[in-house]
Amino acid sequence: MFQGKVFDLARQGDGLLKRENKNIFISGVLPDETVAFDLTDDHRARLIEVIEASPDRTNPVCSCFQKCGGCALQHLKPEVYRRFKMRWLREFFREIPDFDPPVFIPFDTRRRVTFALFWKGKVRRFGFNEKQSDRIIETDSCPVLVSELNKLILPLRRYFTDSDHFFPKKSATGDVFVQMTDNGADILVTLPFDPDLQWRQSAAVFAQQNDIARISWRFNERSDPEPLVTLRTPEIKIGDFTLNPPAGVFLQPSVAGQNALIAAVTEYAGKAKKVCDLFCGAGTFSLSLLQKKRTIKGVDNVSQALEALRLASEGRIETERRDLFKTPLYPDELENFDTVVFDPPRAGAKAQCEQIAVSNVSRVIAVSCNPSSFVRDAEILTNGGYRLKRLRPVDQFAFTPHMELVALFEK
Repeated sequence: MFQGKVFDLARQGDGLLKRENKNIFISGVLPDETVAFDLTDDHRARLIEVIEASPDRTNPVCSCFQKCGGCALQHLKPEVYRRFKMRWLREFFREIPDFDPPVFIPFDTRRRVTFALFWKGKVRRFGFNEKQSDRIIETDSCPVLVSELNKLILPLRRYFTDSDHFFPKKSATGDVFVQMTDNGADILVTLPFDPDLQWRQSAAVFAQQNDIARISWRFNERSDPEPLVTLRTPEIKIGDFTLNPPAGVFLQPSVAGQNALIAAVTEYAGKAKKVCDLFCGAGTFSLSLLQKKRTIKGVDNVSQALEALRLASEGRIETERRDLFKTPLYPDELENFDTVVFDPPRAGAKAQCEQIAVSNVSRVIAVSCNPSSFVRDAEILTNGGYRLKRLRPVDQFAFTPHMELVALFEK
C-alpha cells in the first residue's frame, strides 16, 4: 500500500499522482486529496482510502459508483463537475474565445440503457458491467435513468434470470436494450440463439404484465430485429411529426438533450433553403428542420431508419441509403445544397468532411459526441476555407467525461 497526493484530474476523470516520476491514474479522487492506494500496473492504481478529502468532494448519488463502469464523476460537486467539463473542452478549442452558453442536462433524464446478460448452466446474471470487467453488477436502480426505466429493472431481471427459460448454450452472453418512447418501453434482446415457443409466449406475457410497447429479438448486432410482441407501435414526437422508430434505432440519450441539440441546429440553420442531413438516422434533425419552403435530403446506411423517416415526413424528405464512411457525398452531389448537417458516430466523418471541404456549400453544421474526432474533422473543414463561427456544448452524458457539441462553419 502506498500514499500520495493527487495533483490534477485527467481528461477521462481519473486523478493524477506522481510516483517515481511517473503519472499514476486513479479513479474516484480529486485534486489535493491525500489517498492510500495499491498499484495495479505501471500507470494505474486502485483507491483504498481517501485520507484527506477535498472540499470539492460530494457524496455519490449511486451506491454502485466506482463499481459500475458507467459513471466516473459522481464524487464532484456540481459546480466543480461543470468546470471540469468546460476546462477540457477548452483544451480542444483554444482558438475560440467564446462558446455559446453550454447546456447541462439533469442526470436523471436518460431514456435508453443496455443491460448485460450472462449465463452458465443454471447461473444467470442481469445488470450492468463492472468497471473494466465482464462481471455483472446487479442493482435495483440507476440514478441516471428516467423513473419509467428504473421501474423495469427488477421485472426484467426476474424475467431474464428465470430458470424456466431454456438457454440452448451452456455458457454465453447477451444484452437487453431498452428505450423509452412516448408510449412505452421498446425492448431489443440480443442473444445467440433463436427464441423457442416458450420464449415467445413468455415475452407476450411479460409485455402484457409490464405494459411494454414492443419486444424484439436479434441474433447479433448485424442481424435484423424480429418483433416478438407488439402491443402498440412505439412513437416519438419530433416537432410536428410522429416518428415510429425501428427496434434498436439510435435516439439521443434524453429528450432534454435531444431538444437542446435540435434548438442549436435549428438556430444555426437560420434561413437555409436546401439542407442535406448526413448520418441522419431516423431524422431527429431532418424532421425538426422541415418547413414549407425548405427542402431536405437525409442520407444514412440504415434502411429501416430511412423508411421510418420517409413515413414520418409523409414523403416530404428525400432519403438515400449510403455508407458515408466508404462512399461520401461528393462536391457535385452537394452543389444544390446551401446547408449540410452531419451527426456521425464517435469515429467522426473524416471521408465526408474531405469532400465537403472542397465543395461550395456555404454553411455546415456539425454535431459530435466526440471532441477528439471533431477536432480532426474541423481542421479538414477549416483547411478547406471554412471558418468555425459558433459552438454550443451540450452535456447529456451526466457523470461521464463525454461532451456533445454543435458547431457552425461558414464559407
